[in-house]
Amino acid sequence: MKTLLESISQPQEIQNLNLQELTQLAKECRQRIIEVTSQRGGHLASSLGTVEITVALLKNFDFRFDRIVWDVGHQAYPYKILTDRNEKFDTLGKAGGIKKFLSRDESNFDHFGAGHASTSISAALGMAVGRDIQQKNHRVIAVIGDGAMTGGLAFEALNHNGSLDKNMLVIYNDNGISIDPNVGAISKLLTRFASSRFYNSFREETLEFAEKAPFSERLGLRTTLQKLHDSAKSFFSPPSMLFEQLGWRYFGTVDGHNLPELLDLIDRVKELDGPIVVHAITQKGKGYAFAEEDAHKYHGVSPFEPEDGKFIKKKSSGNAISFSQVFGKKLGELMVRDEQVVVLTAAMMSGTGILELQPKFPDRVLDVGIAEGHAVTCSAGIATTGNKPFVAIYSTFLQRALDHIIHDVAIQKLPVRFMLDRAGFVGADGPTHHGLYDLTYLRMIPNMTIMVPRNGAELCSMMELAYNHESGPLAIRYPRGNTANLDERNSPPLEFGKAQILRKGKDVALFAVGLMVDAAEQVADLLEKNGYSTAVINARFVKPLDEDVIVQFCGEIQLLVSLEENTIHGGFGSGILETLSNKGICVPTLQIGAPDRFIAQGTPDEQLTASELSTEQIYSRILERLPVPVKKIRKKRTVQPKKLAS
Repeated sequence: MKTLLESISQPQEIQNLNLQELTQLAKECRQRIIEVTSQRGGHLASSLGTVEITVALLKNFDFRFDRIVWDVGHQAYPYKILTDRNEKFDTLGKAGGIKKFLSRDESNFDHFGAGHASTSISAALGMAVGRDIQQKNHRVIAVIGDGAMTGGLAFEALNHNGSLDKNMLVIYNDNGISIDPNVGAISKLLTRFASSRFYNSFREETLEFAEKAPFSERLGLRTTLQKLHDSAKSFFSPPSMLFEQLGWRYFGTVDGHNLPELLDLIDRVKELDGPIVVHAITQKGKGYAFAEEDAHKYHGVSPFEPEDGKFIKKKSSGNAISFSQVFGKKLGELMVRDEQVVVLTAAMMSGTGILELQPKFPDRVLDVGIAEGHAVTCSAGIATTGNKPFVAIYSTFLQRALDHIIHDVAIQKLPVRFMLDRAGFVGADGPTHHGLYDLTYLRMIPNMTIMVPRNGAELCSMMELAYNHESGPLAIRYPRGNTANLDERNSPPLEFGKAQILRKGKDVALFAVGLMVDAAEQVADLLEKNGYSTAVINARFVKPLDEDVIVQFCGEIQLLVSLEENTIHGGFGSGILETLSNKGICVPTLQIGAPDRFIAQGTPDEQLTASELSTEQIYSRILERLPVPVKKIRKKRTVQPKKLAS
């Protein structure tokens, strides 16, 4: 027998369900999220917290016509399930399967895609502007939460529509505070009053009367009445002050898991004109006890056992730990050594490996919220005081702070140390999270130094160099994943701007950075078996490049190859070509890197293959550019024709 969730073929059918059925639908939706994420991994706690909000919105709006923008998308699993993707939801994160974030090419119900936070209000306002230009009348809704309201872009959009006054509804999914029963009771009463048809009719009529009254302007009647309305709400509901001062009508707080209250409030406000905010208090992980107790732990999950919440252990990889953990451990050593070391991150304490440092150094481990630009400029300010700031941000998120890096750090030659986690391919999170552009956007910036470690030991050595570097900004980019080589003593000495020659060769020179160094070693083995003398160079530095080593190998080689897990345009390989051009050197070259297209979700190996970056593919691409090796030509026997008998 089909469940209620399985019986729904189109989201508009939800509008025909009664309260009992809607409650059952929410329960089944929550169970479906737990079922799939326990097997596939994904974003669990945030999506469990938005189930009732999603059901209430689908009950009140028809998103074949109305428009909705979800912030980030990791809180939108219920929306995906209830908008015709339930059957395929168990393909979450797989190549060709359901994506972890909203995507316009996945469904017509995904009106705006996003993997980065704080974009929803801005994008929704753009939709409202476009709607009014086209003289249409559909509704536009933005759902923002899970920390996204800490991003500056959200406030810029709130401020903008405070002046534009476009009809638009924002659902503020506030899962960062608990509901105080006493304040909640007063707030609930006020919200019901403020959203009532009587109050809103009275409000509009009194303001309209004040507008038309002949003595209104002289006495300032309209302004006085407006202030009375606003003051009453602000007195009873302090959170409303921010929104009301920016020009938005505020309704809140409401229990985001009380479906009858949500349905009632959204039904009341959906026909109101102007910018509207509904402030819903929710609990991350709602409905799954383990996630309720530790929403942080169950935010982004790997496969786990639903019965006891225990994560399924991956096969042991010896003493390997993640690059993020290596960074956190080494940074901790530097912070113990020097009280001037400070680290900033943008809402990624755990992801960047510094969560355990915060209790030890509460004044020097700073989480600025989802505000990458602020993190960079604040670090610039810290650098002017003589302290040593490290900025730990995912490569994909640092893109959001490019102007701050150039304007506030690089121009002033401030020694800010950028630690770029998740560089290269990141697997199931897909194109919104790949760190494939940092070598390009950082390499173009004057005064910038860029390093790429091949393993954990080299990362530690580079951090030591960064700690002592005072002549300008410096960036170290490293991948998601584990590394086994951890002892700095096992890493050859690191000299500023100098590459490491791993093996010499006369036919092919493979210049590589990061994880591609190991790939270069494997490719070199294959080439050697085919008779090609192959050099392998671990560049270590992308800026400045070791020009002496580049020139050294250009004398007699048949092919110079660059390998990087970065876009092919403007990165490490482009830097080598620029060096050759500047020195007037002509030598056959081959750039190998990520292609000029967005690479879909999948496993990292699948993404490497899709980009023609697997070891076998790299080997084949190089072979296509090489002549037959001399040794093989010499081994060929010339068959002499037999003489005919006389």
